[in-house]
Amino acid sequence: MTNIKYYLVTVDRLDHKTVHKLSKEERESVICYAVNQSKPKLITPAVKVVNEWELPWHDNRYQTLQYYEYGTIVHCVQNPELLDGLSHVGLLHYDILFPKNSVNDIYENLDKTPHKILYNTIRKNNQLFFTREQFNNLADFMSERLDTKIDKDKIWNNIWISEALSVTPVDVYKKFGEFLLKYQYEIEDILNSNKWGMMNHVKHRLCGFTERMWGMYLISTGLELEQMPIIHDWESYQHQHLEDKQNFLNRF
Repeated sequence: MTNIKYYLVTVDRLDHKTVHKLSKEERESVICYAVNQSKPKLITPAVKVVNEWELPWHDNRYQTLQYYEYGTIVHCVQNPELLDGLSHVGLLHYDILFPKNSVNDIYENLDKTPHKILYNTIRKNNQLFFTREQFNNLADFMSERLDTKIDKDKIWNNIWISEALSVTPVDVYKKFGEFLLKYQYEIEDILNSNKWGMMNHVKHRLCGFTERMWGMYLISTGLELEQMPIIHDWESYQHQHLEDKQNFLNRF
């Protein structure tokens, strides 16, 4: 039986417009996942809130080092009550819009075909910002540690899933969280030590770097892919991570 929770990750806000077209019953599936205790929050009372810093297991290093929403996956793995009884998990941003009946429509869709990944955005390899050699090295690194063959040709010659925005089977979600938890220091060292010349072309941050690993991994699961009905309302917001990115680039 399909059971989904949508974790909407935010540092400071979740506007009512995000969920105002959903029924009260549909909103029960939507959770505001708040990070960074030091930032004031303005969150609609229409949804439940999970404060990351109040979880039984929490580690603020994922925010400090700018994993951002991908730190949520690790915290879900380390706090299994967040995934208890779920068949699927939605990893989403605060800057989205749920159209009318969209939660019910996704339930109906996944009831029929549960082994499926819903995505928001796909991109071509020119937006990976890796050379082919760097991409191959990263794919080999991931394949060995994820016990999942990263499909180099399919991704390089076709597409990868960009942005965190996705709904995945819970086992797919958990596997990536376990990978981040176990190999976080090796992942960070790729950037810190400029392994494979990874920082020569683009100054990657952990958020964008992990986004690419997430998208490469999802493509390589071999599951059916379908675009989700949820809208990314990107242009309506000022984004804190863009300010953080500029501050990061100013160091070079």
